[in-house]
Amino acid sequence: MDVLISVFLMGLLGGVHCLGMCGGVVAMLTAGLDPQVKANPRKIALFHLNYNIGRMLSYILMGVIFGVAGAILTQSLQMNILDKSLRVFSGVLMIMVGLYIGNWSSSIQILEKIGSKLWVKLQPLSQRFLPVRNLRGAFFTGLLWGGIPCGLVYGALGFAIVSGSATQGGLIMLAFGLGTLPSLLLMASLSSQLAVLVQKPLIRQVSGLFIIVLGVAALWMPINSLIKGKPHGHSNMQQPAIEIQKPHSKTMPFKPSDLDYLT
Repeated sequence: MDVLISVFLMGLLGGVHCLGMCGGVVAMLTAGLDPQVKANPRKIALFHLNYNIGRMLSYILMGVIFGVAGAILTQSLQMNILDKSLRVFSGVLMIMVGLYIGNWSSSIQILEKIGSKLWVKLQPLSQRFLPVRNLRGAFFTGLLWGGIPCGLVYGALGFAIVSGSATQGGLIMLAFGLGTLPSLLLMASLSSQLAVLVQKPLIRQVSGLFIIVLGVAALWMPINSLIKGKPHGHSNMQQPAIEIQKPHSKTMPFKPSDLDYLT
């Protein structure tokens, strides 16, 4: 449950990044709608809801895939150190995301460049649904939208692979998607106002700082486990010696001598 809350907050606080990165996408999709649709706020909301349902479904599918990959790695290699390493990696990713949102470091863009290779293959598919004319097209556009290179998404996927479970991986990415949902839905109607707001350094820095705190907490869990594991192992080594002495005292009861009977 703690992981689900962490990735939800990462998506929620990372909304300032979503607004800056996906603002152009939302504006393009809105501009491409039929004039009759744009004149009806309810219809616009339905289109954007379908965009985001498709986007979150793509996150869930990625979470399932990464969760299965984590399970295969941990089961086939049977290495406890691998599990700890993956947990450390996910915490580091979250810290990198926080640094990126706060405009303190752009190191997370290295992963975005790697992900851009996949997006090059997906982007031509999206052209088939543009401009969007119906809710079905909006859904499939959102489904492909989830493949846009994004450091926030990669940070959440780090926790999905650590989960080592298809179900948990999907739930983690669902929680992340729900966290990003408020910002992207608001953007549909208040894109210009929100764009100005999120560009303020203080907003980005406060959001980035909170995400860094979450990353440090996630990073501390595996490190603390390793620290506690050392004395625990030492105590286990001492336990057999104690257990050996107890049966020894029972198997050799006190036997009185002839002198004791006489006295």
